[in-house]
Amino acid sequence: MKKRILSILLASLILLSIVPMLVSCNSNDNVYELGAYSIKRDEYEYLMGMQKKLTLENLGATEDQLSSEVMDDISLGDYMDALYREEFDQSVLTLLFSQVLFDELGLTLSQERIDYANSIVKMLIDRFGGGIEKVFNKWLSNNGYNFSADTLRRVYIMQYKEAMVLNHLYGENREKLDTLDKEDYCQSTYMHFQVIIINTLYKKHTDSNGKSTYINLSEDERKYYKQLEKELTALLVDEDESYNYIILKDDKNLSYDELYKKYSDDQFFPQGYYMKKPTSYQFASSDTLATALMLSEGECGVIDAKRYFDGDGTIKTENGEEEIKAGDYFTYGSAFIKKLPMESNAYEKEENKEFFPSETFLSSVAQYTYYKRLSAYETESNTTIYVNNDSKNGFNYFNIKANELDYYLFYGDE
Repeated sequence: MKKRILSILLASLILLSIVPMLVSCNSNDNVYELGAYSIKRDEYEYLMGMQKKLTLENLGATEDQLSSEVMDDISLGDYMDALYREEFDQSVLTLLFSQVLFDELGLTLSQERIDYANSIVKMLIDRFGGGIEKVFNKWLSNNGYNFSADTLRRVYIMQYKEAMVLNHLYGENREKLDTLDKEDYCQSTYMHFQVIIINTLYKKHTDSNGKSTYINLSEDERKYYKQLEKELTALLVDEDESYNYIILKDDKNLSYDELYKKYSDDQFFPQGYYMKKPTSYQFASSDTLATALMLSEGECGVIDAKRYFDGDGTIKTENGEEEIKAGDYFTYGSAFIKKLPMESNAYEKEENKEFFPSETFLSSVAQYTYYKRLSAYETESNTTIYVNNDSKNGFNYFNIKANELDYYLFYGDE
């Protein structure tokens, strides 16, 4: 468990972009304010508890492990606060902004939608309060939730308004987004690189049923691939002690494509990888991404090639002293990374569909474009988002209870 969390978090130390805001507030009851609109303490806590629940699930961790050490003197809870807090606050700010735009755009919420929000809250009141709101609020308090049924109604309505604003601006299927929006998102958010992997440890056999078995290379095979590794290092790498794990060589005459075809153990994406820059745990899951981010276009870097053992059989490390088995995270060679230029309209190309999945790409473009609109709104309207730091800093991943209410709605108590 510790190994899994550490592998995700170590490469995620490039923190999220700083959210511009002034530190001030004129109401202790509000965490954020924008003009006449606000996010109250209880609303903030509800939303943060939801995000904590999702984060723990993505890490495969539990509430009991928040105090566990994932690095020297740094706990899992500390990492969660450092890596995910700003991303969460960004989402809360756009929720607040939606309340402003909802009114400015002259949108209206149907009675049917209001009734639906109330019906969801009533389901919870019936289940845990015997149909009595005061009893339900007492149940929330007894179970560590510092909000009420009224909090849920307000948050659900705010979320409906945000959805309506996004649909109004970008279309229900985000069809109103234009090419410039998509291109701006890709150029700002993605990076393009290729990886030549030299495997000096094992070969992997996959049968017709998809079952994979790992087998150690023979001594002669290992010598052959070690020699390839040495040759490629001489071509691409200029040893320099001023670098840690990134060592560079600038040679415009090298044909990286030819080297990739000749050497690489991974031939899945000859056009290269398009990956989001590692600004959160979702995308910074390997040293490869962290390295690619730090390289300039045309530069090469080399790191240890690492992976999880996801098949059957056992193999041994190069010195033959340690056995590697299912679930282990191990080094099996070298990864030579080259930063490539971003291509225009890369998201439209068939060969790149795995990197720009149609079911999420347009939603991501809309969220990115929307947050930029918030920044522009502050400037154009001469309005500032205020934050009550005393209230906001009182919340963290240790003292906020992971919000289980949606789970209760769909799955009951089990």
